[in-house]
Amino acid sequence: GFLDRTGDEIHTSMEAGAMVPRGAMKAAPWLKAYEQNNVMVGLVLGLCGRAQIGKGMWAQPDAMAAMMEKKKAHLEAGATCAWVPSPTAAVLHAIHYHDIDVRGIQQRMLEAADTVSVLTPPADLLLPPLLKTDKSDRPADSEIESDLANSAQGILGYVARWVQLGVGCSKVPNIDDVGLMEDRATLRISCQYVCNWLYHGLVDEARVRATFEKMAAVVDRQNGNDPKYEPMCGNLDKSVSFAAAMALVSTGRAEQGGYTEPVLHAKRRDVKAAQ
Repeated sequence: GFLDRTGDEIHTSMEAGAMVPRGAMKAAPWLKAYEQNNVMVGLVLGLCGRAQIGKGMWAQPDAMAAMMEKKKAHLEAGATCAWVPSPTAAVLHAIHYHDIDVRGIQQRMLEAADTVSVLTPPADLLLPPLLKTDKSDRPADSEIESDLANSAQGILGYVARWVQLGVGCSKVPNIDDVGLMEDRATLRISCQYVCNWLYHGLVDEARVRATFEKMAAVVDRQNGNDPKYEPMCGNLDKSVSFAAAMALVSTGRAEQGGYTEPVLHAKRRDVKAAQ
């Protein structure tokens, strides 16, 4: 899926340069090429009517009206299935398949396809989403701060529940208190973003630490009604959750694949051992 592919892209291209901001990532040429290539290769290889061609997630469980408006684009792009965050969302999304003739769309795409070119990876697919080496397109400091804060809050919000409570994929409030489905794929993206920008000098360690400390207070507030939640603020140096989040950033460049499991598992074992 797009999320795993994005985490892989950042980690694989870590040494090549600084990544574009998160908003620009979604409009990067490699993403359009990736999405189109997934569908067309499947169709040319005979999946039409035989197997599913999927698209990615809708991450807002409480925004069903918006999902109904936007997620039909997946079918219009030739997909026969897509990820949704709840049984309610699944029932609603099923309506799209009654409204849109996906088989017809796929047949038209096949008729217009050049098999040879489809099976040749497009150049854009291999184009890393990097900032220019001369830094002429360096993001404004306000955009850097916004992306860093969003990443820090997302990391802490997911990691605290994972490490303390053993809760994995779940609805986690974002920085604006909007519930989003978070999992280890979204966690890896946030961690790799911070690692990349730290490595290439868009932010420094002091700024990262200060932002994580600020966002720890936000996450504590968001979990304030959970009696099992242990606040991070007040004793950050002894907070296993905060230590896990900072470890994900400090080890993310060296960790194989940029995966988050080694740190999560180790810190969860620490919590369990202390219970």
